[in-house]
Amino acid sequence: MEWQTDNVIFPYFASPDHDVAIQKCREMNITLDIRGPLGGGTSWLDKGCPINGTGFRRDHPKCPPTLEEFYRILYTTYVKDIGEEFGIKTRFKPINDVEVYCDDGVWRKISIASGVPTPTYMAVGAGIQMTPVPWEKVDEVILPPPEKFADKETKSMRDRSTYLNEAVGREITLDELSEVLKRSCEKAFGVTMVNTEILWDKVPIYNAVKSMLTADTWFWDRSESQKFKDTPITAGVKKGEARVKIPQGPFVRAVVVKEKDKILNLLITGSLHASPLIPESPVHKIEREVQGAPIDKGAIQELVEKVLSEEGQEIPNITSEQLAELIMRACEIAS
Repeated sequence: MEWQTDNVIFPYFASPDHDVAIQKCREMNITLDIRGPLGGGTSWLDKGCPINGTGFRRDHPKCPPTLEEFYRILYTTYVKDIGEEFGIKTRFKPINDVEVYCDDGVWRKISIASGVPTPTYMAVGAGIQMTPVPWEKVDEVILPPPEKFADKETKSMRDRSTYLNEAVGREITLDELSEVLKRSCEKAFGVTMVNTEILWDKVPIYNAVKSMLTADTWFWDRSESQKFKDTPITAGVKKGEARVKIPQGPFVRAVVVKEKDKILNLLITGSLHASPLIPESPVHKIEREVQGAPIDKGAIQELVEKVLSEEGQEIPNITSEQLAELIMRACEIAS
């Protein structure tokens, strides 16, 4: 798919309060209409970044068991084929980055990626940035916290990224890249891809999902104003926020509202790849379990583990202990 407008990809667990300048997007005519049912971090998407999507029904024999495994199977094949086809040094960096080795000795990403895990199907979308990113726009609307780069060689979005034409040293056509990605997908899963027209209005679930994804309640779900609107703020109630970048894992932010030695409410945001996303994610379940819990690391960790040990509930590359530590830190910061 080739995009015709500038877009900010606003994944489900990104924070409307911190991660994207929503009003600035509207002023600059940058599309931010739908908050996707996607995992990962906030990303830029323009005409120079075509997207290739791959999906399976969960009951299909070739469907990977987890979103993390889906990324690994598909992206390691992408990396190998892109490197061989265009004569560049490439690698896959979990959970979902395609990187190239640059002349200054630094690995930089040329991809954006997102996953859509539900109880009945699983899909991932991979974008390869082919042309220069308009950083004068991106720097205005995407607001990554400094912690996001804690385990990276580079310390900003600009320095973290490059683009395929730059790495290869010539202009790659969309047809060239599309053919490579198509072959890679067929090879990764042992399938044959056939051009098909999808009549979305004929798909029964489409209109229901479209209504949900365009509702204000969905767009603002991870905002503090919506999450804490029914939490009584009295003299003894305090709020705290803690952030961490898990090494080789997601950036996570925890906002806690507490009273004395009890957690009244909790909001978790970040570049998470929780599965499933709908109808309810493990992040929502953890927030609900922790609500009313004592401020005690062991008790909190036990509640987090209770959710993550359920069949089909996963948040890749973060442990129940790490999440409990972050929540405890937010409680300690609360004032």
